[in-house]
Amino acid sequence: MKAIFLAICISTVALSATASEFAGDSYVIDQRDPKYQAAIEHLSSASQALRLAQDELKKAEASHPLPGLDLVRMLSQVRPVEETINVVLSPEVKRLRYQELTPDGQFFTTPPRLGD
Repeated sequence: MKAIFLAICISTVALSATASEFAGDSYVIDQRDPKYQAAIEHLSSASQALRLAQDELKKAEASHPLPGLDLVRMLSQVRPVEETINVVLSPEVKRLRYQELTPDGQFFTTPPRLGD
């Protein structure tokens, strides 16, 4: 009994030491952290807003040529920001897609027979 208690205490201390090492490492991300989830939501909103802004710029240029509006330069400044956001968001989108995966019935190669 004492050996089991001692083993639990040792594993708890080792686990807390490992967790504190990961907490100090800026490259280890806890996806359950509410701050991380809020940051991902903000990045997603920013990505959508950038896409909308690009579309609106193209519509403005298409409707009437405006002097001084350099659409190519403006879009070239937005594109690196959007690419950086997509690099951060693409693993999260993939993780969520596989987390919420539900079978759609196409796993069956032959239809089930009634009465079996």
